[in-house]
Amino acid sequence: MSPSPPDGPSQATIVTQTRVQPGKTTQFASWQEEMSEVAAQAPGFAGQEVIPADPPVQEDWVIIQRFHSREDAHAWLTSAERARMLRKAEVLLQGQDAISIMDGTAQPQARQPSTAVIRTRVVAGGEARFRQWSAEVSDAQSRMPGYIGSAVQEPIPGVQDQWVTLLAFDTPEHLQAWLCSPARAALLGKAETIMAGTETRVVKSGFEGWFDIGQPAGRPPSPAWKLNYLILAGLYPIVMLEVLFLNNKLAWMNLAFSTLIGNILSVAILGWPVVAILSRLMGWWIQPSARTPRSTDLKGALIMIAVFAVLSIGFFFIVNHVGFDAKAFRI
Repeated sequence: MSPSPPDGPSQATIVTQTRVQPGKTTQFASWQEEMSEVAAQAPGFAGQEVIPADPPVQEDWVIIQRFHSREDAHAWLTSAERARMLRKAEVLLQGQDAISIMDGTAQPQARQPSTAVIRTRVVAGGEARFRQWSAEVSDAQSRMPGYIGSAVQEPIPGVQDQWVTLLAFDTPEHLQAWLCSPARAALLGKAETIMAGTETRVVKSGFEGWFDIGQPAGRPPSPAWKLNYLILAGLYPIVMLEVLFLNNKLAWMNLAFSTLIGNILSVAILGWPVVAILSRLMGWWIQPSARTPRSTDLKGALIMIAVFAVLSIGFFFIVNHVGFDAKAFRI
């Protein structure tokens, strides 16, 4: 198990995207295993994840390496050991690697389906205008279906001279819809005078858990009460169906085991696909943008009340129809 990095703002993660020559995948995978062993011996190394290429959506192999500090990350990038290993891989690779250093790390979590890594070179003196433009882009993309979040890393003097943006969507299709949208094209046109160049690479299996990718800048986190009601709307019908049609099938088991089975099924079904579907349907309510009217809160709350009313009335008639004996209900 890789050691965990200490808490603190100096933590850093290296994201390397590399493209392998056709027919060289097996050799590269073997080389990458050796490279991982060498990297693990580097001072300050705290963990690594390798995401294989998945053409045609993701042409690159993505290597994510965590270090205890920005200095440790830079030392590894400029080390003789890394240079030696890269020389061994020259015949396996095509093009130049895309390498970024992002401040801050987190323990790996369940990955979201699609992420874009966008590297932008800003002309001298254009930094303030780029920040304003980036905020405008963040607001626009937050309104697109499937948007998860983004993280922006400013240039690191002496290490990295590009701005790096990690942009996450729930599916590759939603990500491509934004990347190819007229709205984004118009925004890029507005930034032509402040950008000296930009490159976008897509990672089908994203790595949002490694970074603070969640709400866009200026958007507060979803209120806990909204999330609680959303979960309740999904959990209530699941539990009722188990009570009506599953409990009697498990009556022969000890209560401890039958309850565990019921809870496992409830959590599994709730986690996927129920919450995912409800989150998409009610995303406008649980994650409103800064421009969303305050009346949206009331509208969403009334919809949730109506859902609970319909569910409770519906199950009331189902219980009466099947002749359910409430005394036999096992808790």
